[in-house]
Amino acid sequence: MNKIIFASLFMCVAAFATQDPVALLKKNDTELQKELRKKSHTPQEIERIKHLSSGLFDFAKMAERSLPRRTLDTTSPELKAEFAREFQRMIENSSIHRFKTTKFTPPDSTIYEEPRYRRNGEEVWVSIHSWSKGKDMLMVYKMDKEGNSWRVWDLVIDDLSTTRNYQDQFKSILETKSFNELIKTVKDKADEYAK
Repeated sequence: MNKIIFASLFMCVAAFATQDPVALLKKNDTELQKELRKKSHTPQEIERIKHLSSGLFDFAKMAERSLPRRTLDTTSPELKAEFAREFQRMIENSSIHRFKTTKFTPPDSTIYEEPRYRRNGEEVWVSIHSWSKGKDMLMVYKMDKEGNSWRVWDLVIDDLSTTRNYQDQFKSILETKSFNELIKTVKDKADEYAK
């Protein structure tokens, strides 16, 4: 009886344990590389590539962090939600556009560093070294805990933060245009990548 209770407790604890962020990234990367190695792709496989490329990202949080505080404070929740949707569409369509126009070359090797936890374990940074033809590309995934898993809110590639890059672009646009015009700019870019 005690063994059954202990086994049940262990299964409950395991079920609610937070997923290892390195294992999550490795699994996603392995599946993505497998798809990218194929010579041709069905529409369903392209959707899978889109999901694997961006499924771990928290686009709402990325969109919010890419906007100036003044804009966030003065914009309605509905407009912010619309911006987040178009922002996500732009990034996803951009990923597929790059995939269709660039020949995929798998890395020679990839090393995942130990995760660095922050904010009492609510945030984690995972550094990945990817070598291709003797060149080392360093990627840092910055993730927040969401339930029992992790969602990416920034990807830093060779010291260039994706979120900060968008923040600089959007801040520049908002110096001369309204938030509605920014949404239209992002929407137009998403449409352009979708062609």
